[in-house]
Amino acid sequence: MRRLWNGMESDRYLNPIDGRVIDLVVQTTNEIYDGPTNSTWRRTYIRNVSSIIVRVAEWPFAEVPRDSVQWSSEHWTTLWFVRISSSSFPAKSDALLQMSLPEDIGGEVRNNGFYDPITYKHWGYPKAARNFCEDMRPKQAAEGTIPDRILRPRYLCFLEKPDDTSTLHGVKSVLVETWLAENGADTEINYLFLSYTGLQFDKSSPEEMDALRGIGEVATRNAGLQAFWMDIDCMPTKEELEDDVHRISDVVRGAHSLAIAVGPLAGDVEQDRSTHGYLKVWGERMWTWPEVLLAPPGSEILVYTRGLDLNRPLRIDKRNFAVLAWDDAPVARQLIDHYEGTLGLSRLELVILGLECLKKRIGGTKKYCEGDLSYALMGLLRRRPRVDKSDSAFQAFARLSLANDSDMLLERLICILPKDRQGDWSAMDDVWGVNLWDIYPKCQIAGICDDDTVLIDGAFGATIRWESFAKVAVTTRETWTRLIARFFLRGTPVWFFNGVLLISISKGVASSLLTTGIIFLILALTTILLSPVLVSHIYGGKLWSTQPWLFGFEGHLDLETIEKKIFGFHQDRLTWSTFGSPLSRHEENCGECEGKDPVATDNAVRELAQRAVSSNDYPEPKIFTLVDTNTMTVSMFEAVRPPVTALLCGSEGGMQRAVLCSYDWTTQTLYRESVMRMETRVLEKMSRVGKLRFGMKRAVKETSSNEV
Repeated sequence: MRRLWNGMESDRYLNPIDGRVIDLVVQTTNEIYDGPTNSTWRRTYIRNVSSIIVRVAEWPFAEVPRDSVQWSSEHWTTLWFVRISSSSFPAKSDALLQMSLPEDIGGEVRNNGFYDPITYKHWGYPKAARNFCEDMRPKQAAEGTIPDRILRPRYLCFLEKPDDTSTLHGVKSVLVETWLAENGADTEINYLFLSYTGLQFDKSSPEEMDALRGIGEVATRNAGLQAFWMDIDCMPTKEELEDDVHRISDVVRGAHSLAIAVGPLAGDVEQDRSTHGYLKVWGERMWTWPEVLLAPPGSEILVYTRGLDLNRPLRIDKRNFAVLAWDDAPVARQLIDHYEGTLGLSRLELVILGLECLKKRIGGTKKYCEGDLSYALMGLLRRRPRVDKSDSAFQAFARLSLANDSDMLLERLICILPKDRQGDWSAMDDVWGVNLWDIYPKCQIAGICDDDTVLIDGAFGATIRWESFAKVAVTTRETWTRLIARFFLRGTPVWFFNGVLLISISKGVASSLLTTGIIFLILALTTILLSPVLVSHIYGGKLWSTQPWLFGFEGHLDLETIEKKIFGFHQDRLTWSTFGSPLSRHEENCGECEGKDPVATDNAVRELAQRAVSSNDYPEPKIFTLVDTNTMTVSMFEAVRPPVTALLCGSEGGMQRAVLCSYDWTTQTLYRESVMRMETRVLEKMSRVGKLRFGMKRAVKETSSNEV
């Protein structure tokens, strides 16, 4: 529909009933409501939504323990007789009126007993779809996505007089097809791969390039070969330079051996001038790292140092290379062992460990395009998507993940809650310490969109209600005591008014009418006197089923207050979640795991909640509370914005990963705000969601405090 919005930023959400975009109103605690205005959503008070008859019946017990076993003599003599018999007579009158016009104190059964659905529909094209038929230009997308692998280099540096080892005769860069045409198409070409870094050999300096070619010639003659490959001479065609750069991995795989040329940095007089020191500098570069991994298994890597004796290179077994050259040896050694065949890594482990190592090296490497990290990683994988310079780092990684059977890496990455909320999209350090391979996805990435977003399909989802609590439909077991209590409670208005009527007309008439009227009136007054107890018995007790809701509010309240706001009274129906969020707390109680109030249990959480109340900065995380009436659990969590949806995208450790998302209505995108862990049984009450646009992180510039 291409409508544009010009105005102050405001948070909105999709109405679960009709799908319209509505301003987001969030109920908050009194402290936050009266505090600084630091949000892009509207705030309101938390209201009691329970039935009036329940609140009236509960009022006399406000100061009395729910369990009569805990009542003292003072409770019995004072609170019972005073509050129930005398001070509650106004309440009795109101109760009589309410009983005259009975109402359904429970809520309605909605959505066939399911959570409120997510009424979302994606209308656009993705930038790159998993299925080419869904692209805007499906034919071009299918033809040019995965480039062919090369079986041999296009160019090689061939030695002049390769059989004469007495001296150096120079090298010549030749097109391999031309060389084969002259020497026979069936001739086998064994070549050496020469690795170096531009920090130690300046490509703009003819002297340094000649020195590099000299090292390559010496290394090739020492290895008994006739050619070697180095990028400066073997990628001469500018038209194919981009593809050649990302085909280097194929060149390394086909090489006979690997040699490394190192030397001092230009103008650096304080560096370690040993070969090992130069090798450390070489190992800090991102593009050189995969070359060692892809070197022939079981080979010996020779390190030649400019300015030293080239006939005495440093020899390193490939399996020992990580310890000598890389600072992340414990992780990198696992990858070397994988390519050596001594330790098998799954495809998922290969990508995760490879990404971890490359991220540590990208800072000291010259950037060619935003997706360099993924383009360096794709050399380790079988299928490599064609380079697209318009891709961001995330989009390039998403293309790589979709092109390869990477065990649903992106789907797992969505379910991670990084320790650093402001970190990069590639952060994989989960706050619960879970590895990506421990997560089992329940959705699929269907495409890649602009602004570092993807299309998710098949996730389970529910809408979170923020504007207020609502009456919750509950099911309790019918008992004979409840039937008797309901009979007396609902019959009280009839008995009361009939008793008054019979007494008023009994003058001069048979005394039986007076007796009957008095009996009716006593019965009605006794029931009115006991109405708080009867109401509590009828509508209290164990719940066998409830209407699923996800209620949210900003701030923190204790369970007793939350229960009274929803149900009208406190009967320990709600419990704190044990493992629902990073703020959840629990302790052992008689061998059972019991959830505890995070604010009352942990001083750090209490300080966090207090800081969130007084903070004036909008981008700072705030404290929210989520109430799940299906599992009857309450969880506290941190987020910058109130999430309006919960997407169940995966499972781990016997719990479901619920990705809590805010909604950017200007781009129709759901952004991850936090991640919670929910019980598996919530799946039975959630609907699946079709394709929706999802982003890992909402831009900070869209949440700046000057726009509030």
